[in-house]
Amino acid sequence: MIIEVQLSGAEFRRFTIFDLLRRRKQWQGPVLFALILGVSAALCFTRTETQGATLLGNVLLTVGLGLPCVYFAYFFSSLSRQVRKQGLTRPQHVYTVTLTEKAQGILADNGREQLTYAWKSVHHAYRNLTATYLYLTPQRALILPHTCLEDPDQLWALLTKKLPKEKCTVL
Repeated sequence: MIIEVQLSGAEFRRFTIFDLLRRRKQWQGPVLFALILGVSAALCFTRTETQGATLLGNVLLTVGLGLPCVYFAYFFSSLSRQVRKQGLTRPQHVYTVTLTEKAQGILADNGREQLTYAWKSVHHAYRNLTATYLYLTPQRALILPHTCLEDPDQLWALLTKKLPKEKCTVL
């Protein structure tokens, strides 16, 4: 199976949001920070008889909610910059993936380099409504948009055949 990957900015955004916020759970740090400072602010607000407690509560609440908002705003604006930088405002051919049933059955070619991977070394495969994400390592994934495939079910059938069941997840 040969897949000529035409990647769009929207698909790149969906993948990045999935990878960082859902798979790596990088939302937890800012949310935990907001929760800790929010609880601290609530404790300050209960101490109204103490001078300056309300002011400290307001400061803690502002910082506790403000920093996570800035974090997520920066994340999404940097994602938009990355889409523009990579020229994905219109779909672009980024690489070609060849999948075979051989032991070394994954070949990725981006025009500058060719990489060959063994099926047994694949980290995980995820399928959502618009694409399949084939993680060759925990840090490196191939985005396989379903718009580049004649039959996405055929790709998923090959992946579930070559990978153990625990390495294949439908989102």
